[in-house]
Amino acid sequence: MGRMILVLLALVSIPVSAAEDPRISLLEQQVRSLDRQVQALTRQLETLRNRPAGAAPSPGTPATAAPADALPSWVDAAKWRKLRQGMSELDVIATLGPPSSMREEGGARVLLYAFEIGASGFLGGSVMLRDRTVAEVREPRLQ
Repeated sequence: MGRMILVLLALVSIPVSAAEDPRISLLEQQVRSLDRQVQALTRQLETLRNRPAGAAPSPGTPATAAPADALPSWVDAAKWRKLRQGMSELDVIATLGPPSSMREEGGARVLLYAFEIGASGFLGGSVMLRDRTVAEVREPRLQ
């Protein structure tokens, strides 16, 4: 856990010019993915610790089911309504939280926000940035 924090601090201190390198973006995505996995495992561990000794999980509840409060912060529609064209990338991340992933598309950076719902669908939205400012917002919808 301490190493994860050190890696995150190292990524935050990378100069802006280096952050545009696709390898850096890939590393950032991998760190975010690992962070989500650590958070999910921490929640599962807390659930197991808080369960009385010898108690079995509720019938029909998968062992990996996340609690309702495990939803990412960006799922809140009110936060998406705060986004405006011209906002900086940092303001978007401060409002919605870190994206699930990022990609380059036609000279623009796209912040992708996705949350898996069951085995067959997901909730997804995106924010397109040009020159590090919001150019387009696609609010989350079921896909």
